[in-house]
Amino acid sequence: MPQEFHYSWNFDLQSPPEALWPLVSDTNRFNRDAGFPPMELLGIKNGARHVRFKIPFYRMDWDEEPFEWIYPYRFGILRRFHHGPLAEMRVDCRLERCEPSGTRMTYETWARPNGLLGYPAIILGIGFVSAQRFGSIFHQYDRLASNGDSTRKTPDGQMLSSGGQDRFKVQSDRLRAQGVDERILQHLVQFLQNADDLSIQRMRPYALAESWGLPRRAVLEAFLRATRVGLVDMYWDILCPECRGVTEDVPNLKELKGHSHCNTCQIDFSANLDHNIEVVFRPNPSVRAVDATIEFCVGSPQRQPHILFSYIVPAGEELPLDTVLEQGRYTLRATEVPGSQALTAKMDGLPQLDVRARESGWPAEMKEIGLTPRIRLINHTPQPRTFELARTAWSDQAATAADVTVLQVFRDLFATEVVRPGEEISVGAVCLMFTDLRDSTKLYRQIGDAPAFGRVREHFEILEQAVAAQGGSVVKTMGDSVMAVFKHPMEALKAISSAQKQIASNGAPPLGLKAGIHHGPCIVVNLNDRLDYFGSTVNIAARLPGFSAGNEVIISESIRSDPDVQEFLEKSLRPDSLSRFQAEIRGYDEPLSLSKMKL
Repeated sequence: MPQEFHYSWNFDLQSPPEALWPLVSDTNRFNRDAGFPPMELLGIKNGARHVRFKIPFYRMDWDEEPFEWIYPYRFGILRRFHHGPLAEMRVDCRLERCEPSGTRMTYETWARPNGLLGYPAIILGIGFVSAQRFGSIFHQYDRLASNGDSTRKTPDGQMLSSGGQDRFKVQSDRLRAQGVDERILQHLVQFLQNADDLSIQRMRPYALAESWGLPRRAVLEAFLRATRVGLVDMYWDILCPECRGVTEDVPNLKELKGHSHCNTCQIDFSANLDHNIEVVFRPNPSVRAVDATIEFCVGSPQRQPHILFSYIVPAGEELPLDTVLEQGRYTLRATEVPGSQALTAKMDGLPQLDVRARESGWPAEMKEIGLTPRIRLINHTPQPRTFELARTAWSDQAATAADVTVLQVFRDLFATEVVRPGEEISVGAVCLMFTDLRDSTKLYRQIGDAPAFGRVREHFEILEQAVAAQGGSVVKTMGDSVMAVFKHPMEALKAISSAQKQIASNGAPPLGLKAGIHHGPCIVVNLNDRLDYFGSTVNIAARLPGFSAGNEVIISESIRSDPDVQEFLEKSLRPDSLSRFQAEIRGYDEPLSLSKMKL
């Protein structure tokens, strides 16, 4: 067997492991920063990725086993080569917390040559070149982590072309005229000028808003307007519910399908607007060209940041590990073991926990663990198993398709953005509001057709402005009625309260609204070339205004039980302003529990 070379480098860094982890475990960026060429994924077989890249004088392709990692302390990878100067290479990176602060990083590499050319390739390429570059890169990451700066600058200082800068200046004036915050425009142009290509492949408005210290919705709406004027392009990414990698990337809603397939996980799944479809943006090529397909590592812990650890435990053995958790719910799985173990991380949870994988599956009870636990993974099966701990909640930095499609700005700017005729895409939870004018027929008799029509049209404008101000949108009008959609129940309550106050104060006789609000799952469809909603949630919401006598909103139990709504009701309403009642709705066997709230 060829000689195995082993290199070990130690780096004393100032930042703690948690701050360094997003940088050092992002091997896609690290490989780019280290000067490696882009990689090409050729296929996946038995969990291993078949990968290729070219370097001067060599073509290298290999099978890459899945990364193993433990947040925020360790990651490693094994590659077995088919062509090129190497036969096999292993990497292990460890981050050890130092007291009172800082990190001791140990980066180790083991490599075996493939033929005589492999010896100089390893000695020069790894032992000399990598040793010099890696130290420089890790110290650069340490400075970024210490400064809290997550934006990666272009390695060569590349800026927007003069044409791109001119286009940005011209279109920025149009965005200012539309009310886009000057601070957002300044951050956006700096980001487009300075961020590296990997940072702008998938620009995420919520993540950028957080780093810029600006309101999320304002930044998201600015990106939508920037798309309309041609500064950026919008894409809809379908994410696998297991690995959360991008399975499809399409430029418009019409190309979205209700079902998708993940080649990595080898599963079929349903697309869901508020769960696994994320809206991202890239610069328009006229502003700055970027290759969205270029990759320097096809697998990385940072591609799956929701997974806290992924480690193989041999048959009949155990592995103790330490990790760092945020409060919340987690799911622990092992490959080919049915079911999963539900965990909740709490301040007063268990400091240590044994988890046992058996062929029969996992225990049903929820277990509570601390935020810095020691977990002992025990494999009671006759096969090696990969244990994975994943956050149950999806990242709140994702601007989902549901977030975007409920905005009035989206409906105004992208009226033609609809799903394909006949396509139905589910949305796990959406808030629907239906309104109707009280005694509108009587109004036409009292003041005449023309004045009455003017009052009705004015009430539509007031409702649309109130709905848009709360991040919702008007789906359609039907006679004197309005159907509106929101992401959260509290937004609907605020919108209807604001609208009613303004409508009641405009002219005589005063107008009164009848309204109903309901929250639940439904499907998004193309109806008359516009986005519309269909399902039992819609049917129930549409019938609720019928229980209102005017100047009242009827809310379902799903609205009343929302925590924000409960707090609002407790603090803002008099006890006699809210009453519960039971009502029968046509088509439903059981009466519904509803509440009537005076506006």
